[in-house]
Amino acid sequence: MKRIITLTLTTVLLIHSSILNAQHGVAPEWTPNVELPTPPVCNDVGGFLYSNMAVLSNGKRIIFLNKRDGSGGVFHTYSYDGLSWSTPVVFAPASLVIGLNSPKVISDENDILHIIWASQVPKALYYTKMDSALNVILDSVRISDNPDFGSYQGMYPTTDRSGRIHVMWHEGKTGEDIPEAYYSRSTDGGTTWNSKDSLSTHDGLSSAFPRGQFNAYAGDTLAIFWRDTSAASANDWDIQMVVSQDGGANWSSPAVINSNTNYQGDPDIVIDPDGRFHLFYHETASFNPYWGMRLLYGYSDDLGATWNPSSTFNDTISLAQRSYLAEGSRYDIQNGVLWTFWKEEDMLGLQGGDMMASYSLNKGVSWSIPEYVTDRNDTTIGFKSVALLPNGGLAVNYELPNYPNSGQMRVFYKERTALALSFNSIKNDPNILIYPNPATGDVKIQFGEMKVQEIEVFNMKRQLIFHDQFSNNQAFYDLDFDTYLKGVYIVKLRSTESILTRKIIKQ
Repeated sequence: MKRIITLTLTTVLLIHSSILNAQHGVAPEWTPNVELPTPPVCNDVGGFLYSNMAVLSNGKRIIFLNKRDGSGGVFHTYSYDGLSWSTPVVFAPASLVIGLNSPKVISDENDILHIIWASQVPKALYYTKMDSALNVILDSVRISDNPDFGSYQGMYPTTDRSGRIHVMWHEGKTGEDIPEAYYSRSTDGGTTWNSKDSLSTHDGLSSAFPRGQFNAYAGDTLAIFWRDTSAASANDWDIQMVVSQDGGANWSSPAVINSNTNYQGDPDIVIDPDGRFHLFYHETASFNPYWGMRLLYGYSDDLGATWNPSSTFNDTISLAQRSYLAEGSRYDIQNGVLWTFWKEEDMLGLQGGDMMASYSLNKGVSWSIPEYVTDRNDTTIGFKSVALLPNGGLAVNYELPNYPNSGQMRVFYKERTALALSFNSIKNDPNILIYPNPATGDVKIQFGEMKVQEIEVFNMKRQLIFHDQFSNNQAFYDLDFDTYLKGVYIVKLRSTESILTRKIIKQ
């Protein structure tokens, strides 16, 4: 039998409206919040913005914390299951500096931790390396000193699969100084670093928050993006980029991406295993500078010369709400999943800011419906970082101010089920057959012993595009795939006892 049921535009809009107007809660794939332990003699602890967490191949999760009361200090805690965490211990790589701050940590494919941090006296940017047991194996190597604009800010580290370590930062505080963007790399495991390269043009205009993430990539073509002030207006930001085709030894002149009168900020860039650039950033409409903020996305296969799906980056991933702080974008090599995260404020009544996530299974061609990671009512969370778990799941941590109603801060942790697992069945029935797959036309689904009563088809934005119900005595179902666009689809089969989901590729 073959049936086609078309959802009307009115039905789709009603479904979309119900999603937006409902109290959102948290997507079911995310675990409950776990409050991290505080350091000894501490009642006030926070995180560090961007890259304060790393995950090793054996599942060991490591988070760096900021002790905010007493004498302060940087601490780290670890867990093997995300539930039970060790008592935080002090991170003290150096005794000859004053004011260690803003550590950023990443792990590489060999389970080595790479940490960068700044000091106040002397004013310098340092590197420390630790092994999987959290022993320091290389201490306080100086990357750069004597900042051109007063201080080191916005530091961001990444590695690539060719064994290089890359660090980018800006010098000077935004809002106080006129910062510029810089870069350095190490090709010998952090022992030595090249002299800093100035990425941005020193033109008296603010250049801040350079980003480039290369740890899914093994090639020499790299790109770094940052927020740069337009010469037309001090309040107009554009995204600029530079490209290196020799692994970071040399960089191109800055190029402007999608220049217009709107304000672009918070760029987050991922280079996938095939060398595709994935760029995320928020854009604020000049006529609506607060509620008009949205998360935009584009990808490029020609070193940033052209962008898809639109040269004007009109692919809005976020909901019709205030969306900002693009962060935590990751490429899951194991499962071929591209993730991005951001903060979002609900225009429909909730005044807090929660974390949201979206993913793509086809390298950015289409995106899932955004899912809420947190739900803290009218409290705005402090989103810190995201890391991939060994099975393709996700780990996030964030801080909560005034918790519990004390004016003090705490850090929370949670995880998401691996997408590959969430797309598999609750009942793993090997007799379910879907063929041909990949498909060019009709698809036959053989039910085996499963007494299927309902079938649904979703696109990669989790939008329902087909639905049918029938008696449970059928052995197979003919699904008309002729009119479907090329891409990846999810078929959900439901019986009275179980639900099974499978992926179909339309060629």
